[in-house]
Amino acid sequence: MSDHRTDAQPSTEPGRLRRLLAGVLAVGFLFVVLGLGGLGLNHLQRSAEAGIAVTVRPPLVVETVPLTMQNRFMVEERFAGRIEPARETSLAFELAGTVAEVLVEEGDVIAAGAPIAHLDTRAWALERQRTEAAMAAIEADLELARLTTERQRALRDRGHQSEQGLDNARLAKDAAEARRAEMMAALARIELDLEKATLRAPFAGTVTERDVDEGSIVTAGAVLARLQETARPQARIGLPPELAVRYAPGDEVTLLVAEARTTGVVAAVAPDVDPATRTVSVLIDVATTPGDRAGFAMGEVVRLAVARPVETAGAWLPLEALSEGIRGLWSIYVAADGASDMQARREAVEILHTAGGRAFVRGTFADGDHAIIGGHNRLAEGTAVALASAE
Repeated sequence: MSDHRTDAQPSTEPGRLRRLLAGVLAVGFLFVVLGLGGLGLNHLQRSAEAGIAVTVRPPLVVETVPLTMQNRFMVEERFAGRIEPARETSLAFELAGTVAEVLVEEGDVIAAGAPIAHLDTRAWALERQRTEAAMAAIEADLELARLTTERQRALRDRGHQSEQGLDNARLAKDAAEARRAEMMAALARIELDLEKATLRAPFAGTVTERDVDEGSIVTAGAVLARLQETARPQARIGLPPELAVRYAPGDEVTLLVAEARTTGVVAAVAPDVDPATRTVSVLIDVATTPGDRAGFAMGEVVRLAVARPVETAGAWLPLEALSEGIRGLWSIYVAADGASDMQARREAVEILHTAGGRAFVRGTFADGDHAIIGGHNRLAEGTAVALASAE
């Protein structure tokens, strides 16, 4: 048995050595940590004794605008229409004939009374010659009838002729005068036809269409060209009946053509309602130079700007003062008085209308608050702020 104990005792020595080594290492690590902590405390103590100051962040300089409460705002509504000429006509000859000459092309700007086209007038010229010859013969017959009447009157006065002879001469003279008047009317009609053989512009404008060329045989009333009075464009705009009654001839209005603003004057308001659109047509004389443009194109879309008040409380502010919040809501930051300085305070707002880079809003702010413009990514609730300049 003693041999057994002697063999087993040396096997416990390695375990004791491992436990002893672990204890020594733990005690050493504790002394290292305590030493480093002491060094840190000593460093802080020396820094404090040396007078090193702790850095304080200055207030954030911001720009603000005052929020002034109003009881209403104006909304600009736009009603569409089209530009049309004040006058437009289809040009045609009153007489049938052969077109001898066309003097205009599409796009030509012509003055009132300017010739458009000519018909072949040779037949009318011959008819005028024939009528003038017949007129000369009637003039001779009339002269003879006058002389005969004078002779018959002289003979009757001397008792050599009866009243019947005088009556016959006088009636012959009257008949010759009637034929002369007839020929004069025929000549006047030929002159009128010759004048109408030249087609003239009834007003100044622009030729928009040419349908006939030289050599064409046209009937009376066949359209040769179309003319628009482009110097005085008009806008025809359909308005709801309750809005149309606000306008009368002579009222000045604001029009927009491709976002270019121009002025106009109401020329007429239709007395009836269009059964198709249920609107009342308002005709507006438009200024000929909209903004920096040279003029209008007929048929171009034009819009009438109508200001309408909306009765609700709120305030105007720049769009830069808005921040998008959660779930599609909007908010603003206002510069408010804090415990010791000015601080940023978030207020919820609702956008009611936007126009010209501004928004009309209502929300939890108060009248006279100062909304912070821009730089919202640097702001948070309670951030210390300072105004950029006195307002």
